[in-house]
Formats: sequence, structure tokens, C-alpha cells
Amino acid sequence: MVTDAVPMVRAQSVSRRADNGRGPGLQILRQCSLGIPAGGLTAIVGPSGAGKTSLLYCLSGLDRPDEGRVIVDGTDVYGLGRERRARFLRTRVGFVFQQYNLIPYLTVAENVLLPEELAGRRVPRDAVDRLLARFGLADKRSTPASALSGGEQQRVALCRAMLLHPAVVFADEPTGALDTANSRMVLGVLRDLAGSGTTVVVVTHDVDAASLADRVVFMRDGAITGVSGPMKGAAILAAMRTPGAAATTGGGPSW
Repeated sequence: MVTDAVPMVRAQSVSRRADNGRGPGLQILRQCSLGIPAGGLTAIVGPSGAGKTSLLYCLSGLDRPDEGRVIVDGTDVYGLGRERRARFLRTRVGFVFQQYNLIPYLTVAENVLLPEELAGRRVPRDAVDRLLARFGLADKRSTPASALSGGEQQRVALCRAMLLHPAVVFADEPTGALDTANSRMVLGVLRDLAGSGTTVVVVTHDVDAASLADRVVFMRDGAITGVSGPMKGAAILAAMRTPGAAATTGGGPSW
């Protein structure tokens, strides 16, 4: 359930320019401020080039903003040194990307465990088995990733992101490469995660995905133009076509 308590994720005046190697480049984020409450599903939407993925990468600790602060679970992410930030992200943050990022010749279980093995940590087998069962992959444990469908690969990526029970899962277009049936399956998993207390933040062009969100963040030209409570797909599309239309919609802004 979404609450109005201290945000799990907070951006404070975050700005970012593209690095063109010759000095300041194109402004891709403009003074973005946002508070995302603990638990629930937040969708970030907007036209191509709006800055959605850039904002997600800054929020998730993957890309340092040029200005502003990002606080996740009470920690100033970019106030940490590189090693401390890496440890924090491994234990408190999960990532899911459109292209899965699985190693095709490794099995499902090996792919799920790979980040922890690279970090020198051992995870009990039963923890992996429970997670695979939760995502409907119990019978795929020893199957190479190359033999999986797109939907199965994305669920393996979700398992990998959830292995250490992160406080926040960030997903960048998680259904962008999937057909309708697999998209619904992955969206159902993300919705279940959000309902069980994990904070889920999704960048998406898919209005069906955004319509499942507890909160919708609208972006245009690198800026946040509105924050809304739950919206139906048609209303989301209408708000995306009309800059500023979502700024006063239900749910109230959390900027």
C-alpha cells in the first residue's frame, strides 16, 4: 500500500547533461524533484526523449546527476564512495532491464546467482528454489537461458533482481520486447511485488503497464510535468498529449 510517509526514493533538483566529450552537452534532465513512497508501483511515462530512462538511472544509482541529490531508503546514494555505493546497491536495490542481460549458456539458477557469486557471497540453494517457484520457474532451474522464451527470460531477470529482497526494484521498459501474453505475465509479477511491500519504479511506454500503477509520473523535455494517483490507460494517453494536464490529477503530487 502506498503511504505518504518518508519517501523510499527522493530526487532533489536532479539535473543531467549528455556528455559529448567537448564540454556541456544537451540538457536531458531539468531540476527534477520527486518523492516516491515505500511500497506500491510507480510508473514514469512520457514521449520518447522525455528523459524517463535518464531519470530512472539517476534514481537507481547507475548514473550520477550533474546537480541535485538522490536519497534511497534514507541513504544519499551519490554521497557514498564508489565501493560503498556498489555494496549499497547490491543489497538494497534491484534492476530489471528490457534486454534481460542474461548469459545464454548459463542455466536459470546460475544466472540468478551470478551477481552474488561475482561478489563472493554464497546464497542457500533453497532460497533460489523458493524464488524460482514464486515466479513459476521451478521446472526451469537447470535450463540454459538460451532455451527460454522472452517472458521466461524476463522472469529470470526479476528473480535475479529480487534474490536479496531489495527495498526498491527499478525496471526500464520491462515489457518492451515482449508479446502481449508475456507482457501481462511480467506486469502481474511486478504488481504482486508492489503489493507485497517492495517499492517498484517502472519506466514504460505501455499504457497498460502504467494503468496498473499506484502513482504515475509524467515527463516531457527532461522535466517532471505532473504526478498522479491511479489512472486508466485512456486518461494517461490524454495527459501525455497535453503538457501539464496531469499536474493536478488525483493522488496529489509528491515533488
